[in-house]
Amino acid sequence: MDTIKQEIESRKRKISNPLVLDFVNAFLMHREINRCYYLLVPENKLDVHLFNNEKVQSDSPRKNLVHQIDVTRDYINGILTGALKHKHKEYLDILNPEKFSKQELIVKFDESTLWLLETLSHQDINQIKVKVKWSNKPLPALQMVWGLNNHEILHTGWNLAYIDFLGIERFPELKAMWG
Repeated sequence: MDTIKQEIESRKRKISNPLVLDFVNAFLMHREINRCYYLLVPENKLDVHLFNNEKVQSDSPRKNLVHQIDVTRDYINGILTGALKHKHKEYLDILNPEKFSKQELIVKFDESTLWLLETLSHQDINQIKVKVKWSNKPLPALQMVWGLNNHEILHTGWNLAYIDFLGIERFPELKAMWG
């Protein structure tokens, strides 16, 4: 078992709230599929686009990876501040993702996962409410964070298109979940 998986398991053991654990188990299943995909994308294909025409250019695997880091941080900050805000371009350490290798970005991806687990392990998590754009009243943090899980699943679908486009063989974690 590699170091990140050991650290994830260690942090999961610190979570006693069964509702948090339900979320964490679901989220980590999807997060691991996306992590495996990023590990398999060749470094020289990180900036490839599925489509690029006069109207629109798709995000590259690199931009998608950075976006997943961004959004994870947004949800964490939403829990910590009480308001979910998408702060694209405000995380200075990933403002210029092209200067990072794939491995450096995966480390940041893993760090965002660990920070999420740490944030969700707070004993007062059940009392935290978060203002979100899609509700007139603040939502419980544990309800709000399921949006992050859904976002992770959306990226699995997008990444699946890239798997086929780049000729990456479907790996065991993906097959176990999606066939």
